[in-house]
Amino acid sequence: MKKVTKGALAAVTAVSVSLIPAAASNAAVTVPAAVNDASSQRVVILQPESSVMENVGNYNRIQRLSDYHEKRAQIQEAARIKKCCGVSVSAADRIILERIVEAEAGGEDHKGKVLVANVVLNRVKSKSFPSTIREVVFAHRGSTYQFSPIHDGRYYTVDVSQDTKDAVDDALNGVDPSQGALYFMERAYADADNASWFDRCLTRLFGYHCHEFYK
Repeated sequence: MKKVTKGALAAVTAVSVSLIPAAASNAAVTVPAAVNDASSQRVVILQPESSVMENVGNYNRIQRLSDYHEKRAQIQEAARIKKCCGVSVSAADRIILERIVEAEAGGEDHKGKVLVANVVLNRVKSKSFPSTIREVVFAHRGSTYQFSPIHDGRYYTVDVSQDTKDAVDDALNGVDPSQGALYFMERAYADADNASWFDRCLTRLFGYHCHEFYK
């Protein structure tokens, strides 16, 4: 063991730094010999206890200030998005929207993904559907879900691409070529009864690639 008197600095090759309160003014501080071993990749700095507490206090104040500004920025961004697309969107809602768009339109081009995002947002704005993205995406009646990727599990396994994230950003920023569509289907994979219901009960607006859009 080695003795280090008050105010001395024991240091080795640094990757991390530890602040250790020094002992009372007349006492020596015992430092493990391993501190001097360069393989420990660590610096140990001996400071008066009051200095350590002051540093901790400063860190906590900075962290609280950072948290405040982050929350304020999130609130401002949510307000901006609502002004653009008419929907309140949390960070969790954005992730849900990205995943359902990827699951439903991962093979589509950018506009095709924007259109699917538009349908979800249009439903949130409609009085005929739930009022949040989460509730719209996970809506179901018994075992019948509004969006098939929720039922078959694709929603939970997709890897969201950057293009999908960009498409969702565009939709949240007001890009909306959907003509108010509230439904879409891929006829090639649609159940015959469901396709018949779309044709009988809804108004077809347009088709884009593999999807047909209705209201």
